[in-house]
Amino acid sequence: MTNCKVILLNPPTAVPSSEILLNLVYLSSTLKKAGHDFLVLDATAPFHLLNEEELEQQILQFSPHFIGVTITITYIPQTYEYLKCLKKLKIPIVAGSPHANCCPEEVLQHSVDIVAIGEGEDTILDLAKYFLGRKKIEDIAGICFIKKDDSVCYTSKRPLIKNLDTIPFPDYDAFPIVYYTGSHNPFSNPIFWSVFSSRGCHYNCIFCSSHNVFGRTYRARSPQNVFQEIEFLAEKYGARIFAFQDDEAFINKDRIIEFCGLVKKSQFALKFSAQLRIDSLDEQMLSEMLSACFCRLAFGIESFNDETLQKINKIYTVSDIHEGFKILEKIHFPAIYFNNIIGFPWETPEHFKKNIQEMSIIPKSLIFFSSTATPIPYPGTKLYDQYHKQYGFTEWWLDLKRNSPSPSKINAFFMLFLSDQLCLYIDDVFWDYSPQMKRAITDFCWKNSSIYLRRLFPFSEYLLIFIFSKISHRIWKFSPQLEKILLYPVAWVAKRLKLDKKTSFIYHT
Repeated sequence: MTNCKVILLNPPTAVPSSEILLNLVYLSSTLKKAGHDFLVLDATAPFHLLNEEELEQQILQFSPHFIGVTITITYIPQTYEYLKCLKKLKIPIVAGSPHANCCPEEVLQHSVDIVAIGEGEDTILDLAKYFLGRKKIEDIAGICFIKKDDSVCYTSKRPLIKNLDTIPFPDYDAFPIVYYTGSHNPFSNPIFWSVFSSRGCHYNCIFCSSHNVFGRTYRARSPQNVFQEIEFLAEKYGARIFAFQDDEAFINKDRIIEFCGLVKKSQFALKFSAQLRIDSLDEQMLSEMLSACFCRLAFGIESFNDETLQKINKIYTVSDIHEGFKILEKIHFPAIYFNNIIGFPWETPEHFKKNIQEMSIIPKSLIFFSSTATPIPYPGTKLYDQYHKQYGFTEWWLDLKRNSPSPSKINAFFMLFLSDQLCLYIDDVFWDYSPQMKRAITDFCWKNSSIYLRRLFPFSEYLLIFIFSKISHRIWKFSPQLEKILLYPVAWVAKRLKLDKKTSFIYHT
């Protein structure tokens, strides 16, 4: 046999999501280009959910040489239980993902035969050769496995891909958009058509774990290559709205200006969103982006407190943040988004008050959206290494109480407008906040949401939305069923008037 048969699996224990896993898209494209046979089984596509029996049937029917499983940290205890059942099929299991990179030996102890470490495109081709009998397993860089004597063998480190232009364009044939949105319309989800134009981040934020896969060396695709991919997706699938998912998409000013020049010559009417650093903004760059129809920008600001910014290694100050906002105001950028991470171990309610004071002076003409969450200490981060013993959350991801499903579907009225204020409906499981801190965090959520909702709505609408949201939240905490009964008419009117759409950054163009 000349071709390897590979199943790429997102297991049924992961969170259902309307966004695809881009790693599976790139791996399937790599296998396709090399002439191998593959089957993608994304068991969490909301409109094409697959249970364990259905997966087993398709796996056995396809009869693969191996199964490549993506392991996400959420629901991982349930995923390990599922892998135990999957192992009974006697088909080799290869695991990848950021969590597998952080905890490879843990993953090996849960029914996995091989863990892929680092970028997967070249590794999966070498694994195909191994399962076809054309390569020794010890000669495959970037993996670990358990030897016959029960010891763990780590092979040589897989070099990072230097020229990202060599990676095949993502092929969405195995990921029909109807599986994820319930519609064949290519515009049914503005962030479905995702693009990675670069990999790696040379910054060192204490809460980020992406470096475990992509390293700290920033590598960028050429503007021409990125534009060719977008034209390919536009022509083949009818895509017109693209979301750049890079950690830091546009560090290089000349690169983005060149890309924008190509976009403006395109035969298609395209729109884009991207994530940037607030201190990387440049007036010329933003003007070019706006003229090339970049309509949404997101920033990982995290905090408006200089002490916290310094301790989490953001490498900028509150003054830098406000300078970025001034540039955005001058360019008249239509919509921006930033997140707040509050409740780090050194913070007090005074930190939150300072944050609110700084947010309140963001230029009034700027329309912005903002989220609030407490810090999650992911493995492989400095935040985890520094505090897991002190706060008793060592290997928290294996604890069902700490890593059990969060309420993914809340139909309360306040969620129509405040779904990004996670602290209002997800309880902290890491930091053991005092009652005073809990009240301060909740208070921050309401003040934060008040600032940006006031900019999105006329005063009368804002007042009604804010008052009813507070009433909704209080009743919901007491009884979700009662909240649904009492606030249903108000929620029906809000949806009928499409007021909830105004607070969705994703759908703001």
